[in-house]
Amino acid sequence: MYVSLRRPRRLVVPPAIRDAIASRVEAAHPDEAGGFLCCDRAGDTLSATEHVPLVNEADDPRRRFLTTEPPAPVPRPRVFYHSHTSATSPSDLTATDRANIPDPLALVVFAPHGTPYSYRLFRRGAFNWRELPVFTDGDGSEQERLPRLY
Repeated sequence: MYVSLRRPRRLVVPPAIRDAIASRVEAAHPDEAGGFLCCDRAGDTLSATEHVPLVNEADDPRRRFLTTEPPAPVPRPRVFYHSHTSATSPSDLTATDRANIPDPLALVVFAPHGTPYSYRLFRRGAFNWRELPVFTDGDGSEQERLPRLY
């Protein structure tokens, strides 16, 4: 079995997986939603193959997504995702996100009105989080990049 030692440099989210994320985010709104994306890896690209929604266990689910690992562990490689549903929340990682996300990859889905319209992927580094691009399919051309806010 081949295992790449290079860190992932981008994520590909097929339309069916993106629709599953959007459905979950829209159904939970105005609460934050989240889960995992199971992925296949080819070189420096992760491709989402499955959506695993998780229950938001936070005391204030409109402001935070908090969960525990599901009973059946989600295999790696994987990407943790969660939504930001307040118009006042940023479209990137908050300080709370940076301190509490245990996985090395986090996808923030910005959906202040229930419908996702920004997808930002972040990878934990030695000292900070770095943003990586998210695409709709495998060839990675710019016109296929998912929308993102700055």
